[in-house]
Amino acid sequence: MFFQKKAITAAFALVLGVLTVACGQPKNASAQASSTANTEQAAASVDTANEDCPKPAVLVQSSTVVPVTKANYSEAETQTVFAKYITDVATATCTGGLGTILNLQKAADPKDRTVIRINFDTLYSWLILDLTTPATFTLPQTNGRYQSAMVVNGQGYVYVEKEPGDYTLTEDKVGSRYALVAFRTGVNIQDPEDVSQAQALQAKLSVTQSKTGEYVLPNQWDLEQMMALRAAYNEERNEKGVKSESLFGRPGEVTPEQNNMGVAVGIGGLPKEGAVYLFYTPSSAEPQMLTLKDVPNGDNAFWSLTVYDKDGFPVGENFNVNSAFAKSDAQGEVTLNFGSDKTQPNYLEIYPGWNATFRIYNPKPAYFDGSWVRPELQPAKD
Repeated sequence: MFFQKKAITAAFALVLGVLTVACGQPKNASAQASSTANTEQAAASVDTANEDCPKPAVLVQSSTVVPVTKANYSEAETQTVFAKYITDVATATCTGGLGTILNLQKAADPKDRTVIRINFDTLYSWLILDLTTPATFTLPQTNGRYQSAMVVNGQGYVYVEKEPGDYTLTEDKVGSRYALVAFRTGVNIQDPEDVSQAQALQAKLSVTQSKTGEYVLPNQWDLEQMMALRAAYNEERNEKGVKSESLFGRPGEVTPEQNNMGVAVGIGGLPKEGAVYLFYTPSSAEPQMLTLKDVPNGDNAFWSLTVYDKDGFPVGENFNVNSAFAKSDAQGEVTLNFGSDKTQPNYLEIYPGWNATFRIYNPKPAYFDGSWVRPELQPAKD
């Protein structure tokens, strides 16, 4: 996930105003960190002007601006993202923003310009933790619906949990004091009943922790340098055609330089056991088509394709196709139609600078052993 420069600046401006950290317990007793958090209630929005709510538990120690280099790039990006989500969770749940799950009960807003290349196939839930004390989150039984928990540490390294059960996080296990857990719950956003079922599953997510702690920002970062490195890493990935499976993982699974590139492509990309991302950049401005068959997504998972503009944001209304609602032909093939006739099945709008990301969740061995061959864009048929 990316944050635009304006959004990053706004996030730091907001954080810098929070010099007094509120470490008290949430007003809603059901969301207290010492007991299992009731995420259904925590997801309810609150009046942002409610003076009874604690301020975000963020402490800025210094206004010193630190240069961003390759050595600290991933840390700079990650700290910025964590601080932003803490304020979002705090505002929505009337808590300090740490140790509480926030369920977003709608798919991402395509008009939101905070995060780039976000998916529109899952409902997100966010949890940020101070692991000074251990925390345990629980993934419920899903009855076959896709749900995962991706753990992001303070340097942007990631791993994913996909099975129901209890998962305890410690500073030693995660590799940093702070962690973000991004829960994804599969949904057919075009089916209101399916959306309701996905929301009900979100409400079963929970976390326990004896003390929620605080988020300490030791300094500010040079945002111009951070943005420049982000652009450079994205250009390098595009030029070299680096595959997503070499960009996301734990320390030792990916190198620091690979991790930097993954953070630049988008903080929060799943490691290869959770998803793979195929990037498409057209060589022509003419209408294109992409034919899919036997996509090797997991049995309880799915595939999707999203069209973005040159900055990584969707445009118009027809920018996403998901296997849950894609239309196939008699041979079981799905043809995605980029541009041209809007009445075609699986129509996707294109424009100058468009590109696309094809996501395969819980990919099967056929993807990795090469028995499933990546399809390529072809000129549209007349």
